[in-house]
Amino acid sequence: MLNKTVSSVILVILLVVSGCAGPETWKNPETLEKKGRGDNVMLSVPFFSQDAYQCGPVSLAEVFNFWGYKVAPQQIAGDIFKAHLKGTLSMDMLLYPRRAGFRASAYKGGMEDIRDKIQKGYPLIVMVDFGFFVIEKNHFMVIVGYNNDGIFAHSGKEKEEFFSYGKLERIWKKTDYWTLLIEP
Repeated sequence: MLNKTVSSVILVILLVVSGCAGPETWKNPETLEKKGRGDNVMLSVPFFSQDAYQCGPVSLAEVFNFWGYKVAPQQIAGDIFKAHLKGTLSMDMLLYPRRAGFRASAYKGGMEDIRDKIQKGYPLIVMVDFGFFVIEKNHFMVIVGYNNDGIFAHSGKEKEEFFSYGKLERIWKKTDYWTLLIEP
């Protein structure tokens, strides 16, 4: 019985750890940039290349800097990165922006929500799972744009990496479409 309890606790910890990985909205018109034709939208979100297992702090730093709050990923990592877990807890991803004075909400997102938020000038942090079968490889990334074929995200060492809607669906649904919106 104790073995089952320990296994359950470990499973819960693994599920929430990233393995890297209303009213009228305010938007800064200088951060919204149209690229290409039609429905192509890209936000000018600062990019930081990620060190190993630092996707959570890097994602927060990118969004904080987008909103004009200058902070380095290393500073955030010092506060929330869990070295023994090789990642950042999703709860810390929600609470840290609040402690810094932002409004933050974690929710079950969707493709239409991505397009709506980006169009309104809000980058989104999503948690995806690059693992297979029961092996998780959770990863936080910042969605910074979209077009008719997919989304663009700052992910790991890649600035504006393209993910087709099909690929995003496959890796995002495994986290139940975990989404974090940070507002000033």
